[in-house]
Amino acid sequence: MELRVRLVEMPVPEKPAGALASFLGAASAGPHADVVVLPELFAMGYVLDRLRSMALPFSDCILPEASAFALEHGFWLFAGTHPVSTPEGLFNMLCVYGPDGRQVWTTTKVHLFRHMGEDTVFTPGMPSRPFDMGGVRAGSVICYDIRFPELSRLFTLAGAEIVFVPSQWPEPRQGVLRSLLRARAAEAQVFFVGCNIGGEHQGVRFGGGGGVANPGGYLLDPVRSDGTVSDYLIETDEIAAMRRKIDCLHDRRPEAYTPEGMR
Repeated sequence: MELRVRLVEMPVPEKPAGALASFLGAASAGPHADVVVLPELFAMGYVLDRLRSMALPFSDCILPEASAFALEHGFWLFAGTHPVSTPEGLFNMLCVYGPDGRQVWTTTKVHLFRHMGEDTVFTPGMPSRPFDMGGVRAGSVICYDIRFPELSRLFTLAGAEIVFVPSQWPEPRQGVLRSLLRARAAEAQVFFVGCNIGGEHQGVRFGGGGGVANPGGYLLDPVRSDGTVSDYLIETDEIAAMRRKIDCLHDRRPEAYTPEGMR
């Protein structure tokens, strides 16, 4: 199966109102995409003192604009992350919409980046099981989560073939993000898709720079890019082909991965 995956890596806008329409407008340009991915907290960034007031209530966290857009264009929309208020706390939540406009999946950020005070506002979440994305199993980790191989491995053991990574990753560490995309992809022979926020926000340079790592651990070249919107072609058959050469999941020895297993 071939999928055209579109990353929209525009800057955080000055005002959250209209941000979704702006990102979706950019996503609609060019040839038809099968999957569109928006970054982490793309509408407001990490304005920690205002995130609670901007939060969506969990009882009403379906975004009608995202739903209508996915239906109109017939693609899978990873509609970035948003602060979502629940009785258990405020979560950094990713919402995914299918080509029929339905919200088909959500997941929450598991690891909070204490260095910038994310843990003072958000509650750490738990991952959701991979879902069927039109014949391919998909999942997601969010930004800082990619530094924890245990979480990514959990998704691949649960059958994920593509793992999406919406991010706000500063430009000075952009090389680390791309290295982690490659490492997570290579160790499980799956695709990892990173979509990073663009531009500058609150004095921090982000500049986009996400990408797609294939099951061999190599970064793909975009087939189309204007600096903020980039398209990549994913051939899902590469997963089985790579595992016929090297099948890391088959060769795992879980009994050796515990303190008791060490000599």
